[in-house]
Amino acid sequence: MPSLYNWRNFWIFWGGGLALFLYLVLSGGALETAVAPNAILDHQDAATAARVNAIQNSWAEAGLLGTARWAMIIDLVFITLYMSGGIIGGRLLWQQARSPNLKKLGLLCVLSYFLFGLTDYVETVSQLVQLLQYQGSDILAGTAAVARPVKIVAWIVGTLAMLVALIWRRSERRA
Repeated sequence: MPSLYNWRNFWIFWGGGLALFLYLVLSGGALETAVAPNAILDHQDAATAARVNAIQNSWAEAGLLGTARWAMIIDLVFITLYMSGGIIGGRLLWQQARSPNLKKLGLLCVLSYFLFGLTDYVETVSQLVQLLQYQGSDILAGTAAVARPVKIVAWIVGTLAMLVALIWRRSERRA
């Protein structure tokens, strides 16, 4: 049975995740309302049930609840692809690199992408539950708001580490 951990799968998962991220960024403006000028980002950052309810009511009035639901479902697919790709790539770097420092960078990728996936799942599932119930929850809204900054830092660290590692790996292979 072939291993999941290969460069082909890395590029499929990581590249697919990046493509979905680009789609989500470009289509995110569809959820902008006067109450949520930053669209889904306002929902992610809403730390109270009252704020979530206000945002969801503005989406309902604009006929955007279905759009919001699909955006969150696509976000879950993005998280799965991007996290999986990052973990696959990090593990391959960790196992195959010649340089001890590149191996450490691969391990940083594995840890960063795992933390990103965990916190983004917590955030997105918390949002989606509130949307599907059409009812804000202080616990879920607070959980999503707390997870968001950790997710952002893990995403930035993982993405930058992976880009540096890929460039480093390419130069190591050419040498």
